[in-house]
Amino acid sequence: MKRLGFGVVALALSATTVPAHAADAKCGMTAVEIVTKFSQLFFIEKKWREAFLTYVAEDYTQHNPMAEDGRAAALRHLGPVFDANPGLKVDIKRIFGDETHVAVHYHSVMQPGTRGFAAVDMFRVKDCRIVEHWDVIQAVPEKSANPHPMF
Repeated sequence: MKRLGFGVVALALSATTVPAHAADAKCGMTAVEIVTKFSQLFFIEKKWREAFLTYVAEDYTQHNPMAEDGRAAALRHLGPVFDANPGLKVDIKRIFGDETHVAVHYHSVMQPGTRGFAAVDMFRVKDCRIVEHWDVIQAVPEKSANPHPMF
């Protein structure tokens, strides 16, 4: 099973809204709205190339140690990942953020019938574009030491 080098996201129905004054003057959207729209294209519509070209800065900084900086590097990486995982399903649990930083918590299943991963993507948004990305990814275990769900 290939692991997605970018913990990526889908549309969040429970996105936390930031104050109207936090909207970016250029595009009229908040950072949360930008990341939510990116997520809709990326996972729900599976238009990964369009999502990156529309919402990710060309020179964005990538903090995932398995991925290179820059939009072009991401595009080179994503095609084979999506091709190898046509059954990819992402279930967004929550999106929240402030004027510049947005976190997305979700359950990603790369191959149907597997337990998948719990993940959090963190983005920094500037001038209507995602300019920086971090992620934390953890396999969903069969058993838990406590009764609390990961989501």
